[in-house]
Amino acid sequence: MGELILCTQPMAGVPYYMEQSSVNLYSIEELCYYFLNHTEYLDETYISEELCVWLEQELRMKELAANLRERRKRRATAAEMVGMILDSCGFATRDEKQQMKDALREMENKSELECAKIRADRSLKNHRYVMAIREYIRLLGTEDMRRADALMLGSIWNNIGVAHAGMFLYGDAAECFEKAYGYNNDPECLRQMQEAQRLAEQGILPVDEEDLSLEFRNVLLGIRQQTAMGNRDVAMRQWRQQLDKLKYIYENNSRYS
Repeated sequence: MGELILCTQPMAGVPYYMEQSSVNLYSIEELCYYFLNHTEYLDETYISEELCVWLEQELRMKELAANLRERRKRRATAAEMVGMILDSCGFATRDEKQQMKDALREMENKSELECAKIRADRSLKNHRYVMAIREYIRLLGTEDMRRADALMLGSIWNNIGVAHAGMFLYGDAAECFEKAYGYNNDPECLRQMQEAQRLAEQGILPVDEEDLSLEFRNVLLGIRQQTAMGNRDVAMRQWRQQLDKLKYIYENNSRYS
């Protein structure tokens, strides 16, 4: 994880493997941290018997494990069970707990299609662009979405375009905005397509380079040199390799991944 986390409770000798994100957790604080920063993907399946065993045996939190098992038997909601875990230590603030509980309750009694759309929208709003794109693409492949109206399909393709633009993949973003416009005929989608095409052609990076690391600035310099020499394919390959690296760091180490 990308931040130091103060752990006041015992650390586990054996970590809990969070299969959904392929990470190991060693403390109740890390578990709370994970829940707070992956709220849009949480549901009742995250509170498994395996998690209860880990809490009981590795963290010696027998009362919490017993309470979670009791809640699982009576099919308690994710908001209730995750709330119990957050209440078990002082890691999260009151506002953070309430925001997470509200977000989880929003998913209750919703269809899988509605939940998937909420998850994707939240990921986009929180600048988790790769997660958002994956969720939108998965959503487009569902049987229900094949029967969706043009406005819904246009909205999803627009959001996929926004996510690509957020990663500076302007050519891909322009294609997505074009698809969105084909569905909804929204002039804003057309404007965004034209702007993305312009940025793709000019190779503009809309950030202050003073805020970038020396390594990243050197990468940009090399890309610009390749572009000036007419080696556009080489430049694009270098740029995509750098993006892949940044996306990996962003998804796996950022507090907001």
